[in-house]
Amino acid sequence: MTKGQQRRWNLIAITSVVVAAILAISAITWIDYPQVPNRDTLRLSSAARALITQAELLPASGWSRLQGDVLTPAEQRQDQEELQQAPYLIQTGIYATSTSELNLNVPSYNGNGYIWFRWQQPFQNYLERTESTIGQRMILLNRLISDADPALQAIGEKPEKTEDGSYYQLFTFKGRYYINKASFRHYPFMTVSLPLALEPDDVDGQLDYTQLRLEPDIQNSGMGLYAKIIGWLNHGWSIAEYRHHYATNFGLGGPESDYSQVLFEISFGTSAWASFWRFLLPLAVVMSMVLLVFKVRSDEQDARASIPVTVLLTLVFLQQDYRSQLPDLPFLTFLDQVYVVAYVVTLAAFVLVIWIGRRYESMEQLPDGPAKQVLLQRLDRLDVVWPMLVVVLGAGAIVTCWLTLPAGS
Repeated sequence: MTKGQQRRWNLIAITSVVVAAILAISAITWIDYPQVPNRDTLRLSSAARALITQAELLPASGWSRLQGDVLTPAEQRQDQEELQQAPYLIQTGIYATSTSELNLNVPSYNGNGYIWFRWQQPFQNYLERTESTIGQRMILLNRLISDADPALQAIGEKPEKTEDGSYYQLFTFKGRYYINKASFRHYPFMTVSLPLALEPDDVDGQLDYTQLRLEPDIQNSGMGLYAKIIGWLNHGWSIAEYRHHYATNFGLGGPESDYSQVLFEISFGTSAWASFWRFLLPLAVVMSMVLLVFKVRSDEQDARASIPVTVLLTLVFLQQDYRSQLPDLPFLTFLDQVYVVAYVVTLAAFVLVIWIGRRYESMEQLPDGPAKQVLLQRLDRLDVVWPMLVVVLGAGAIVTCWLTLPAGS
């Protein structure tokens, strides 16, 4: 193949790759449907809460224990009026004694502890009128095991009447619960929240947000000695009342329904150093082989070409290993994006190895003289520049990936 034919072939190959990439991106964009937004919403109520929302107390990722939207000042005043006018007010406390078996692949965890309720005579009259108990009127929304024991197990046969005339009853809870909030986009530097969502079971349409309000018992709620997950750092707990809006009236007629919900959460985060040693250091060691690929003697072309191939296979196995611990996410995590950068660098190294090999082959056919010396100097300069180029561009790409992650997601 002549030099002109070689250039023409290279141009055709590059053009084909670019056209194929454009067509692939266009096809994926065409078939990639956006997610339908959920009309159900959570709004933080104006009730007292133990909830960290200050920016200076949040992780660098922007993680917050807040779920849903915050009420505007006008909405807070209206919510306070509704709270004062609600006929049923139940003080609710939650104490988690232990947590275990955190599973990120199917986001869930095992938890058990205590839940207690304190209510006044009007709600007791409602329970007697409907021949029900408070345990039957309260549900844990995010409980996964629905066919096991009751979600709430009463301690004692009936509620106690206290000296101030209120009623009190203590329950235990035990089960596996769904996790709806985790910063998967920042993986492996992530935070996860273990929630317990408590809400009235309105079977007769008399316990909506305007009728019944759950007031968190902040002073006595909390977490016990065994509320830990081995390998994770505890970031504390929170409890707050939310206004849960359902995009339905459940067939009862009238507007869409709102209910009071108490959300108790324990937050855990990964150790940044442990995540680095476990996930990023092996990747850095593997990629260092790509940096040194051109330090192999130029006459060892087979050895040079085998390094990017070996690195590529290693990258695939490393990525499959950590990906097996995560659910099938509709986006790339931070670590996924780092691996994309690694794939691009490895591919570039392989292409350059082939290109340089062809240049050395062409150089061998040149007679000794200035032209051959210039080509040799260019190839030597590429050997020197390549590691620095990979480090600068790769580091810049990784930093850009981190900075463009949505805050708190």
